[in-house]
Amino acid sequence: MLTRDDGGMRKPRPLGAPLAASGFTYAEARAAGVAHDRLYRRDLQRPFRGVRTVDADLDDHLSLCRAYGARMVEGQFFSHDSSALLHGLPIRRRRQPDAVHVSVFAPQKPPQMRGVVPHELQPAGHRITWVHGLPCLSPQDTWAQLSARLDLASLVAIGDFIVGGDEAYSGIPSSTAVVDLERAVHRHGRRRGVRELRRALELVRSNSLSPQESRLRVELIQAGLPEPHLNHRVFAEGQFVAMVDLAYPDQRVAIEYLGDHHRTQRKTYEEDMTRRERLAHAGWNTIFLTSADVAPRSSRAVLYVRRALLRSTAPARFGIES
Repeated sequence: MLTRDDGGMRKPRPLGAPLAASGFTYAEARAAGVAHDRLYRRDLQRPFRGVRTVDADLDDHLSLCRAYGARMVEGQFFSHDSSALLHGLPIRRRRQPDAVHVSVFAPQKPPQMRGVVPHELQPAGHRITWVHGLPCLSPQDTWAQLSARLDLASLVAIGDFIVGGDEAYSGIPSSTAVVDLERAVHRHGRRRGVRELRRALELVRSNSLSPQESRLRVELIQAGLPEPHLNHRVFAEGQFVAMVDLAYPDQRVAIEYLGDHHRTQRKTYEEDMTRRERLAHAGWNTIFLTSADVAPRSSRAVLYVRRALLRSTAPARFGIES
């Protein structure tokens, strides 16, 4: 039955049942007394077979996962890109996926329907965790799954994020350690991407504060430069000067990665300039880099850092050749 809104347009009546707007099944609605034809009205979204949502932002992957969660059965869990997004892993992407990745362990069979990418995994000690009230493959096993399509720098950035968490700010260690990544690599077996995983594992560090710092560190190492110190605290005459993103202390070269907020927020910009002056007064050369300098197919970051090291007081000790 329809009612009229203030503009005289006909609109469906409210459902009149305690159903979750984020997602409910056709069967749940019928059991709650909702009429069959009401479940096909235009105000209800149908993201998956047998699922209805109310005003959900289905372009947002979390909302899409919550909608599928309404019909999830025991043994199913989110994996691959869906798990990565739910865990908040730092993956570069142009847009969010429009299908959810759902996995099961053999011999159970995965769901086959529009909007779902099904996966059947072999049980090998994988961990299932709950995020936003939804079952997901653990972050370390998700990291291993994604190795088939991610480059080394991206894998290191995700590994750094998993083992680092926000410990640098909160003081609380991550619940996942490097040894957990090692076990995930072992569970991955000989599948595609495992060689890159092993390389990434050697470069994972727990004290990286951002994915861009991680990617920049890998880029410098791949270019043949020594590994820089992360979040190095600079002191002069016993006084704290600054903490810099990456550093070569012996050469007094500091590298700062500037996100967009450093450019758009005046206070942040002024603090950057003040910090640069303090470092210069302490005898340090500071290189400011932006996303354009560390973008794929750009070698400017390596060039700037190499030049700074060559200008340092002891390039020969550093093993740098012009």
